[in-house]
Amino acid sequence: MSWLKERERGGAALRLMAWIARAAGWHLSYALLFPVTAYFLLTASARQKEAVRRFGRRALGREPGWRDLWRPYFAFAATMLDRVYLLRGKTRGFRITVTGLEALDAHIAGGRGCVLLGAHLGSFTAMRALADGASAGCGSCPVEVMAFMYESNAKLANAVFAALSPEKADMVVPLGRADSMLRAKECLERGGLVGILADRRPAVGEDRVIPLPFLGAPAPFPAGPHILAAVLGAPVMLAFGVWRGPRRYEIRFEPFADRVVLNRASREADLRAVTARYVARLEEVARAHPDNWFNFYDFWEEMEEPAAEAATEAALGADDCPPEAAAVARRAVLGLPLLALPARAQPGGLEAVMAALAAVRRSEADFEESKSIAGLADTLPSRGTLLWQAPSTLEKRVEEPFRERVTVSGGRLVYEREGRERQEVNLDQAPEVRALVEAIRSTLAGDLATLRQHYEIGFEGSVESWTLRLSPLSHRVRAVVQRVEIRGAGGAIRRFETVGNESSVMQVTPRP
Repeated sequence: MSWLKERERGGAALRLMAWIARAAGWHLSYALLFPVTAYFLLTASARQKEAVRRFGRRALGREPGWRDLWRPYFAFAATMLDRVYLLRGKTRGFRITVTGLEALDAHIAGGRGCVLLGAHLGSFTAMRALADGASAGCGSCPVEVMAFMYESNAKLANAVFAALSPEKADMVVPLGRADSMLRAKECLERGGLVGILADRRPAVGEDRVIPLPFLGAPAPFPAGPHILAAVLGAPVMLAFGVWRGPRRYEIRFEPFADRVVLNRASREADLRAVTARYVARLEEVARAHPDNWFNFYDFWEEMEEPAAEAATEAALGADDCPPEAAAVARRAVLGLPLLALPARAQPGGLEAVMAALAAVRRSEADFEESKSIAGLADTLPSRGTLLWQAPSTLEKRVEEPFRERVTVSGGRLVYEREGRERQEVNLDQAPEVRALVEAIRSTLAGDLATLRQHYEIGFEGSVESWTLRLSPLSHRVRAVVQRVEIRGAGGAIRRFETVGNESSVMQVTPRP
């Protein structure tokens, strides 16, 4: 996704700035922000600056000038400088005003803690400073504050700030770790605050992304933070730490929900509705404070890809499929395992395995699947039956914990589930779904040439016992699944694993 493609810059400069801030004080450090900002602005990629301009056009309602381009870079640099002091408890000279603290205090007094939904807008560190009593004269929030966020492209900055305050670094938890939900739950049980930055798509996977209108155009927003809030069952508030000038911050806490509820019968609609409410308020704050928008990348994912990736995507075809249907299709395809009945083992490697699989024209099997979602500690089990009919038909029937059916035949994918509308996807209009389908279909058909059009293939073992690893060539497919691993013996598939934001492991038992 776009924000992970942005190369992190300035590790050495940040370390130098942190040293100057501690040795020479805030005033000299602040004066140095002007040449530092000029350097980073002038050396920023054309793509990044165009992304900032596109945000500016939408937020300001006019063509942004150089001042409009300068301000978010400078504001970001200023918040990074202030972070050096706030993390170390050096708050003299800071003015932090707070609104909505009464409502937050009420939740804390109730002993339930609170989930704070924020964004990459302004400074989350300024909000955490409340826990240290930094808002002199404006009250404070002397409780534990734990932040959950995706950190994949900020490792250098995180390392610098972790060295400044190791104890506070332990309170920043990367989303997607196996223990994320457990740590959040424990924090809330202690009456603490769990802050989640909810504006960027997951580090991997599109299945948990909801496209919603933002500043006049659809943008991808993660559903994971809202799922996590629902699972935790705590009160939810919105939180923004707006930078208003040199060492000046305005922190806003706004009621959002006593509890996020996702009903079983209307889960997808409820999830979309709660995410849309968050996005609508984020849009208002972004319009009011455009210089605080720190998403320096193609937020709407509408810019042309670099030539190398564009060529790969062109080979997959046009993407005219509705995003909701494509998301369902991707999720469905990731649940379709590769299955085949045992065939006579042959000497040789990959080619021999492909030949053994191609010899199976029809098969049925039982499956047990365990699926995990980034940010959630629990796994989601399911079981059912599978059918493969050469040359191109696959069917997965889930029997427990609910009943659903996914059928891929020719160029169509059909998703059916009790209580939901039937959905059909044309694979020619959904290139990323087609690539996932071909991982299954081309393997079952023994079509190595087609498989290599979409994946880098790794192979270990022999026909008697083998492992096939598929790494997507397309970045759009990699956003859904990082790799597929298939294990088998002869022409039989025994285990099918996908690794992504919704990873799964499926054990397959062929029927006689």
